[in-house]
Amino acid sequence: MVKTENLCMNDFDEGPIPRRSLSKGKKESKTRVRVFRNPFLNFISDFRKSNTSLKSREVISRAAEQWRKMNPDEKSPYCELARSAPKSRKRKAGRRRRRRRRRHD
Repeated sequence: MVKTENLCMNDFDEGPIPRRSLSKGKKESKTRVRVFRNPFLNFISDFRKSNTSLKSREVISRAAEQWRKMNPDEKSPYCELARSAPKSRKRKAGRRRRRRRRRHD
């Protein structure tokens, strides 16, 4: 049996006990860079990082201009990324595409 005489109100002033998360390990950020099978799209995603102040239409037109002027050696890192990209994305299990029926009038 615990004696209540020795307890002091200061023992309860610490507030709630901090909870620990149930997941083990550190959470990874979801800002992962997507790698495309198209080298030009890989170039655009890299180009956008260095040109954040431009509007999207302007980014695309300037990136296309620069891509046309690049020689094959400059394009090669983006081509290698495209070769190493997965062939298709994995779909979540249980989610199927529903076909729409055409209406016959």
